[in-house]
Amino acid sequence: MDLAALAVELCTLPPSEFTAARDARAKEARSGGDAELARRIGRLPKPSAPAWAINMLATHRPTEIDAVLELGAALRTAQEEQDRTALRELGQQRPRVLAGAVEQAREVADGLGIRVSDAAAGEIERTLRAAMTDPHAALAVRSGQLVRALATDGIDAVDLDDAVAVPGALPLPATLPGVPSPAQPGAAAGTPSERALAAVAGAAERARISTEAAVQEAERSAAAAEAELADAERQHAEARSRRDQLAADVRQAKEELVHLQQELANADQEAAAAGRGRTLAGRRAERARRTAETARGRLKDPG
Repeated sequence: MDLAALAVELCTLPPSEFTAARDARAKEARSGGDAELARRIGRLPKPSAPAWAINMLATHRPTEIDAVLELGAALRTAQEEQDRTALRELGQQRPRVLAGAVEQAREVADGLGIRVSDAAAGEIERTLRAAMTDPHAALAVRSGQLVRALATDGIDAVDLDDAVAVPGALPLPATLPGVPSPAQPGAAAGTPSERALAAVAGAAERARISTEAAVQEAERSAAAAEAELADAERQHAEARSRRDQLAADVRQAKEELVHLQQELANADQEAAAAGRGRTLAGRRAERARRTAETARGRLKDPG
């Protein structure tokens, strides 16, 4: 089990899953008989929110990281060679490139359901700015195992103590992509300014391609959201129609109930009157029977 690869795997997990996954990996190493590896895995630190977002950017949008680091390398070259034209032109590019990278980091995190706060976004920008000034910091940012944010004063080397999960796994600094050293065979031709601007142009092109891909994805998401909204509106309209129909049915039922209650009251009155009539008729019938019986008796005994 390679500790550095494992660190990258853990540092690019959602933060809520880090501790459980780390402990499970340590237990796995211990069960395999490697107590020292298990101990080292168990001591791997959980990345801060800004460090995690940068790890995700390095994993999912590496061209954004490359754009920042290429610009940083070009600025260092122009500074070393005191090329004022390049410094001015590259300096004008820096805010845009940094802002684009921070926005991409927030977008990647948001796609994973995790919101990057404004404070964390500020830490991300400071870390990327530090990586632009120091090749060692650049390697840490590209490693995918950053555990804390970085900062620079623009003069001293960036403090990298405890900045990555496995410090010894970082390679030695080398020329950053897109800015070959003039001492190397096959180095790019042209003045330092031309080489620096070419590097920025390459970074800008990659940023453009990444932005276009993001726009296409956003358009697909928007189309899906529009379809979902249309379906929701249809369901809402159907529900309102059904609700209105039920309300009309209730009103009609109430009106019918009032009518039936009135008919019931009338029927009660009629039944009561019929009952009184029945009683009177019964009394009259009883008197008539008695009168008839008396008359029959007289007929039988006339004297």
